[in-house]
Amino acid sequence: MENEVAPTNDLAALEAEFLRKVREKGGHAGNVTLQRELGWSKDQYWIIRDRLVDSGHLELGRGKGGSVSLVPQIPSAPAQGQPAATPLQGNVVTESELYMPVAEVLRKDWARDMRFRSHVVEVTARQGRKDTGGTWTRPDIVVAALRVFPHVPGKFFDLITFELKSLDGIDITAVYEALSHRRAATQAYVWLHIPSGASEDEDTSATLERIADESRRHGVGLIVAGEPGNYESWDIQIRAARFEPDPEFLNEFIAQQLSPLARDELAQWFR
Repeated sequence: MENEVAPTNDLAALEAEFLRKVREKGGHAGNVTLQRELGWSKDQYWIIRDRLVDSGHLELGRGKGGSVSLVPQIPSAPAQGQPAATPLQGNVVTESELYMPVAEVLRKDWARDMRFRSHVVEVTARQGRKDTGGTWTRPDIVVAALRVFPHVPGKFFDLITFELKSLDGIDITAVYEALSHRRAATQAYVWLHIPSGASEDEDTSATLERIADESRRHGVGLIVAGEPGNYESWDIQIRAARFEPDPEFLNEFIAQQLSPLARDELAQWFR
């Protein structure tokens, strides 16, 4: 049964209800589960979640759709992500079929979970014969994002790359491809499509373990998803470490990889 929603103008009551629900879940929960059990609208849920994160009561966690956890001083836990776009039909898809549904989830659910103030998402894999700097220099998807924090002055710019692999293309080299992008990116991710049941295969499981070990060693993020267009199925196994690339390389990357429209929008962020 869904809980009765407190009046939207009573923020303290809403925050207390949110924390109570997280405690019931043992101090850790997914965004989707929390929103559903609270019976709130998406807008109301994210507003209250973000207020609790900003006030230090909750911290963001990993998992399918994203999650939150109570900070050590408070007996409660994380929340999970909301429903996303319609998943692709069937289990076996090509890498190129992953681009659009993954980009759409990055643009909506993932960006909301990451609390970006502004962001641009572009599929960069389809640039034909355009010169982008050599082998392994062109990621499949790029996210440019602007973040601000309530307790830290200034604006923070992130350029995040994604190397996508379909089930039949999963290999340890995906980590090195993602790593090569970090020359000019603040974060780099490997995104793997593992349909339901495929992870139980011994060879696939062993390959995933090697990829996870190598990703962790190099600070590359790892996301494994059963349904490309459904954020609830995205398991953020490793969050990418953040690096500060040389500004010259970053500028060159933006000029080579992003569209003129995207570059114009980025310029507006800092005017």
